[in-house]
Amino acid sequence: VYATMNRLDDALDVVHQAQNVDPLWPLWPATEVIIRFCRREFDEAAGCVKKALELHPYLLLGRAFCAQALEYAGRTDEALAQYRFARVVYPDIPWLGALEAACLARNGQTKEARKILEELQLRRKIEYVDAYYMTLLMEALGKRTEAFRELERAVTENSASLYILDVDPQMDSLRSDPRFSALRGKLHAAA
Repeated sequence: VYATMNRLDDALDVVHQAQNVDPLWPLWPATEVIIRFCRREFDEAAGCVKKALELHPYLLLGRAFCAQALEYAGRTDEALAQYRFARVVYPDIPWLGALEAACLARNGQTKEARKILEELQLRRKIEYVDAYYMTLLMEALGKRTEAFRELERAVTENSASLYILDVDPQMDSLRSDPRFSALRGKLHAAA
């Protein structure tokens, strides 16, 4: 809750309190990763990855958070390994593919990213694909207009991932665009 309110210092304090109460609670390391990621402490977030994966290696969000932290800390190969592992373990979660493809695109592997995009577009014909993550992929591919179409779709569909919109570093490149403020306003007006 603190993270969604952009109270990231409070969020990190709560994570540390949880760690002190129960150092083996499997969720605290993954939560620390995402909070540090949102605080733009990418190296620190990446430093928490090992503990997060040791305590709960099959936690879906933990694996995704760890991959994002590794990517933004400049450890692209490790990030891609985490995305690929998660996609093998959770083949029915299409947004993992969008995250992997965005990572690929941001790191110059656009051919591979476009291949995953094509797969996701085909999947969309028969199942739900979270538009929030498609926004990230379109932006990573340099398709700003399509990224905003996807973000509009995420708002219209009330994507569960919108909880992190205000603090997600992956959205930073879109924040200065007036369309971002308009969509954010529309989202908060509906609440």
